[in-house]
Amino acid sequence: MMKVGNYNFEIKNLKHLESRSEETNCFSAALYVNGKKVADCGNSGHGGPADVNFLPQYQEMKKEIEDFLTTQPKIKYENFEFDRTIEFIVDELVEKLLNAKVRQKLSKKTDKYLIFRNPQGTYYQIGWKKYSVDELFKKQSGRDMLQKTIANHVAKGNILINKNIPSELLP
Repeated sequence: MMKVGNYNFEIKNLKHLESRSEETNCFSAALYVNGKKVADCGNSGHGGPADVNFLPQYQEMKKEIEDFLTTQPKIKYENFEFDRTIEFIVDELVEKLLNAKVRQKLSKKTDKYLIFRNPQGTYYQIGWKKYSVDELFKKQSGRDMLQKTIANHVAKGNILINKNIPSELLP
């Protein structure tokens, strides 16, 4: 969910086609605003923003939201500035949902591996043939190895995804 002013935006019924996603995410979904389904949206995955098709009974609401969004500060990303639009909000919400699904899937592996996300947004795992992460906790040499490995990867700008690591092993 994303709150902008008095509007709560939410994506539901997301269907993502990773195999058809080239430059952007290929998806279909429903956009809810303040708890009401107001639009169907999607993207063909070939680049460009999401298509947001408001239902006929919400055309006036669409205009209200668009007018309101023009009063909001631009979104700054690196050296670029973007207008806050409904399409941008939909794309952001879809990206958040997809990232949450990836993290949820990866979190199931954290008992065996250290899972990191690099600055480009790619996830990777580090494991040991003979030991799982949970087994390495049991010996001081294993704890030392985990602490050193985590520190080295975090120092390179990577983010540790594991939630099962004791705080004393974190940098």
